[in-house]
Amino acid sequence: MTAPERGPRFGGTLFSFTNELLAAAQTPDELLGRVLRSGLVGPIEIDGAQHFRSFPLLDPDEVRATARVVAAASGAVSVLGGGPDLTPAPGLLRDAETVHAQLESQIRAARILGAEAVRIPFGVLPWPVLQGAGRIAEREGVLLLEEVQGPATPRSPAVAQRVEDLSAADEPALGLLLDTSVLMGGLPPTYVEALAHEGLSSAVLDRLAEAFAARRVAPEVLPMLADPAVSAAARGPLITAMTRFGHGAAADWLPLASWIRGVHVKWWDLDSAANELAGETGLLLEGLLAAGFRGTVCSEWGGHEWMTSEADTAALLAAHARLLGERCPVLLPAAA
Repeated sequence: MTAPERGPRFGGTLFSFTNELLAAAQTPDELLGRVLRSGLVGPIEIDGAQHFRSFPLLDPDEVRATARVVAAASGAVSVLGGGPDLTPAPGLLRDAETVHAQLESQIRAARILGAEAVRIPFGVLPWPVLQGAGRIAEREGVLLLEEVQGPATPRSPAVAQRVEDLSAADEPALGLLLDTSVLMGGLPPTYVEALAHEGLSSAVLDRLAEAFAARRVAPEVLPMLADPAVSAAARGPLITAMTRFGHGAAADWLPLASWIRGVHVKWWDLDSAANELAGETGLLLEGLLAAGFRGTVCSEWGGHEWMTSEADTAALLAAHARLLGERCPVLLPAAA
């Protein structure tokens, strides 16, 4: 048994509320209940590492407490963000039995929450381990999806190998969750402003933009990370450009449509979000929907990394939902 097809549907993620989670004025469950009652999003994705004290070996009692919060708010959970803790300390690797136990606890937690899937980082598990976890997921009636994001392309050796694995195997619970950060048309304006505020010159920022367009960010960023003149506050966003930003085309990803079971519409600020939806991200969504996509299209705001206390998260998310619904009207009833 695998997760029932319920979509396509629009949803959000509590990850967009990272600023609020870090402020800790409310517990994660209190924030979850508030967001669900607001009607701001439909089904919501919960990031397990942010939400549960017992992560990565999830305590069923803790998960059931969260499930009660969801039920009391008449809400729904789309995806549980998970993944194994492979390296608890430098040079120390978890054994296969421990990794298996962590994944099994997360899969069972997803079932308790009524989630359609568990999301894990792409490529952290070798195929035999992923395949074994996928069979547990199938028994529990949920999907196990590897999230592909940032600089990955369908031609990346790891992605190509995984598609080959999936094509050769009959594992109905396994698939991909595609984050549209793989399709960015340029650096987000607020990102550039934040780096300029941290002292990076316009010439440096121009070189970074050129490197992004040419898909050679790492050679540009690595020397800056080693430069003591670059502030500590600038280093995190620079790493983000190297690991979470990607430049690609929808046409490259649509041949993988049969394996794409979930989508994160990643956005950083409203200006760049509008441009992406008018371009490659919009083309990807239209292509997936035309191909029969039945999963959750999840709005995920990542700009909280550099837009902190001044940002009105709820207002930003509402504005993005409208943009998304305008481009893909089939999602509009849930997003309105």
